[in-house]
Amino acid sequence: MNQPEDASLADRFELFLRRNGLKFTSERNAILREVIAAEGLFEAEDLLVILKGKGIKTSRATVYRVLELLCRAAILRKVCLGEAHIHFQKISEQPRLERMICLKCGDIREFQVAGLDQIHRDICRQNDFTLTDYCFQLFGFCRKCAGD
Repeated sequence: MNQPEDASLADRFELFLRRNGLKFTSERNAILREVIAAEGLFEAEDLLVILKGKGIKTSRATVYRVLELLCRAAILRKVCLGEAHIHFQKISEQPRLERMICLKCGDIREFQVAGLDQIHRDICRQNDFTLTDYCFQLFGFCRKCAGD
């Protein structure tokens, strides 16, 4: 964790844990460091392989529990790509990308929707609801597969 942003994520996570009566253990810290280093989408199993490759002993259940905590702390978001398992992605200040996923070939196309965040905030405000994240993905068939 070299950058101030990384330190602030660690501070945010530690504060979240403390507020929820949980400890910032060495295992949680190791998992957080790998999450911070991750680029793009990743799976829990990918993280487990990286940790084991670095000699960090942790269980699969611990990795999944910490990823859930990181989602609840608004550091990660879950991304469903129409598969039986979940991918994860860091929540960042970059413009949010939504996805179109072809159900036949698995092609993923990313796009932006101007104003979608504001629409969600308005809906939540009108319904006295606190939004932590959302998932907007389109499933269907790409041009190539639709013609098959």
